[in-house]
Amino acid sequence: MIYAEFENLETERLLLRKLSMDDLYDYYERIGSDGEVSKFMLWEPHQDIGETLETIEKALAAYEEGRYYRWVAVRKADDQLVGTMSLLRFDEKDSSCSFAYMFAREFWGQGYATEAMKAVFDFAFEKLEIERIYADHFAPNAASGAVMRKLGMSHTGTVKEKYEKHGRKLDAECYELVRRRGPALTADEYQQQAMRSLNPALSKHDVLINGVMGLCGESGEAIDIVKKHLHQGHDLDREKLIKELGDIAWYLAETAFALDVSLERVLRSNLEKLQARYPEGFDTEKSINR
Repeated sequence: MIYAEFENLETERLLLRKLSMDDLYDYYERIGSDGEVSKFMLWEPHQDIGETLETIEKALAAYEEGRYYRWVAVRKADDQLVGTMSLLRFDEKDSSCSFAYMFAREFWGQGYATEAMKAVFDFAFEKLEIERIYADHFAPNAASGAVMRKLGMSHTGTVKEKYEKHGRKLDAECYELVRRRGPALTADEYQQQAMRSLNPALSKHDVLINGVMGLCGESGEAIDIVKKHLHQGHDLDREKLIKELGDIAWYLAETAFALDVSLERVLRSNLEKLQARYPEGFDTEKSINR
């Protein structure tokens, strides 16, 4: 990753720029003092405008120091302050960062968070050359999870009791988005390219046996990595686990090839089954009585 100059960003409805003293009263009224905005954040509502002033002063000082990426979003139509968003927790070794955003309550549910964060993500990937963006949210905050999914992020797990708010322990739902290089790869394209490494001397019967055995073996390898993390005190070896998942994908493609079906058909068949079982999304009762 690299550290680039701060840039104003623009979307269809929003202008994203630096926070300024001109935002003091709007920030205090719409974000800083609103307990609903801070409900799922680690900070508490500002008791007076002096706390908001201190927040903005710190931001202005950070802009001067550089390597600080915090935007305030204002509507182009009327210049109203909509929210604020930041890139933070940079890890140069891992080429990764996290992010945070807050939006005024009157603008919730109108797609502004997704619209603004897409522009911020583009800046992170293109200007800072970030490889991975990650974040989490308090488990009860389902709206943030919906935004992260709309941004194309993948759910990577749940951390039990990561946060505490008002004496209550809260789980964290974790997400990540990895930088895409080149055009998207379809399932069938992957299968076609992966099968170039298949031993041509094998019969279809042998390919089938090799495929299902490989699925079992590589799944065991993946399980072992997680087992060492959970029960033997090892750090979770993400890169090794990713490679094992790739091996599982290869054997899945091989098994489908042995059946003379496309990998896309396998995936679509699974989605159809899930959509029929959970038409409104996951439901515990339906998962038990299926």
